[in-house]
Amino acid sequence: MYNVLVAKQEITIKRPFDSHVHLRRGATLRAVTKYTAERFGRGIIMPNTEPPIDTVEQAAEYKKEILSAVSSPASGRSNVLQNVRTSEKERSFEPLMTFYLTKKLSPKDIEKGASGDPPAGGCKIYAVKSYPYGATTNSQWGYRNILEAKDVLKEMEMVGMPLLLHGEVHLNSHDEEEDPYDGERMFVADVLPRLLETYPKLKVSLEHMSSAEAIDFMEKNGAVDKLVTTVTPHHLMYDRREAFRGGYRSLLHCKPLVKTALDKERLLAMVRKGLPFVSAGTDSAPHPESKKFSSCCAFGVFNAPVALELYTQVFDELGALDKLEGFLSVNGPRFFGLKPDTTTITLVKEDWQVTEPVVTEEGIKIWSICDKTHGLGNEVVHWKIKMN
Repeated sequence: MYNVLVAKQEITIKRPFDSHVHLRRGATLRAVTKYTAERFGRGIIMPNTEPPIDTVEQAAEYKKEILSAVSSPASGRSNVLQNVRTSEKERSFEPLMTFYLTKKLSPKDIEKGASGDPPAGGCKIYAVKSYPYGATTNSQWGYRNILEAKDVLKEMEMVGMPLLLHGEVHLNSHDEEEDPYDGERMFVADVLPRLLETYPKLKVSLEHMSSAEAIDFMEKNGAVDKLVTTVTPHHLMYDRREAFRGGYRSLLHCKPLVKTALDKERLLAMVRKGLPFVSAGTDSAPHPESKKFSSCCAFGVFNAPVALELYTQVFDELGALDKLEGFLSVNGPRFFGLKPDTTTITLVKEDWQVTEPVVTEEGIKIWSICDKTHGLGNEVVHWKIKMN
């Protein structure tokens, strides 16, 4: 039993761990990082920046940029930030760096990143992220098929570095695009079993799971120290009906796409079980207003300002608040060989709304899901962080 204090209207848990978050670079990073830092003690930072992160030196520079944003006064303002001052919890946020599985990434890079020694830039690499070529934002540097990266995968297996999978088939063997709603199903039916068979000691995380087929596979094969999965708040909250309600909702445009009502119900049923190999990975992915509200809408859901609150709301509605701490604070760090956070965070059951965007120092607007205007319309979030 986890040390969870549940009162009539509040819950206290160990500070959460985000197993999958995008912060971008530059002004966007400086505007959005505080929302993750306020809610999560540590985060696995995605490497699909431009250019991609595939050397220890690049990762060290990126980490320095993130820590600078955390320690600096807030540059982006919005009422989605419930506490505008930079708190001790924000300043203590630890970014855990990853490599992008590009064709430039070598076994030597893996060895160097796994050591984390000062001569290697003093930056430990916690995982490698695989993006199928062309499947999502900045995926142009990825392999068409993960199985092509033989030497790197062998080295990762040897040093115990986890592989984080964007588990979708985007292009077939003829370079023809597959149905994006079928990409995850195809991956778990074919590519994933072959990967696990070829590299039996490789630690693997199937990221942002969204389909009934993937859930079936994970419930049958998941293992705490071998094969795990992450779940986003938006795949728990929404299905394809909401994505098309009143016209296509660009703030829900992401990869993997939100699926059917049945897929969502299966996902909810799975997290309700409190399985030890299932954890929170927000996949929060900010984009400027110009890229989200356009004919070529960018893939990525920005949920950092509401992610923790939505997870809590979902578990409350499932009658499973006793499972929340394991999902948010224990299962994720355990997979990466880390202990849960020693500090806590308290949430209270109180209604609030997102009514403004995050605005960068350059005046660029970044809209969060649940926005009162650009979300599904007058959405209400039922839990919020309790401020001291």
